Amino acid sequence: MIYWLLERVLRRGYRSRRGMIRMGHVEDLAGSGTAAWFLAQEKARLEYLAAKEQHERQRSWRSFQHLMERLLQLQSTNAIIQSLMQERLLEQMTAGAAPDDSADVSSKTRGAA
Repeated sequence: MIYWLLERVLRRGYRSRRGMIRMGHVEDLAGSGTAAWFLAQEKARLEYLAAKEQHERQRSWRSFQHLMERLLQLQSTNAIIQSLMQERLLEQMTAGAAPDDSADVSSKTRGAA
């Protein structure tokens, strides 16, 4: 509906910028191990702390913008790492639970027969 309204108001269409974006660093992070995840978190945390110190020393809109970008990067990194850790944990749980479930089913069917 918003696109229709913009089309009516502007008398020309509105071209959305949405599309496929290569995640680059995030894709590489997903394929690496837990040590790389913690290093990425620590790097984002240190960059945020450096931006915070810079903003404390020199209060300006530019330093505030930089601080907010680093905070967003830190929160995004933490969310991605948490998601990857949960995915890894679920994979381990399903890999460990699959043989046990089949063994329980076969032992129950043998006892009943």
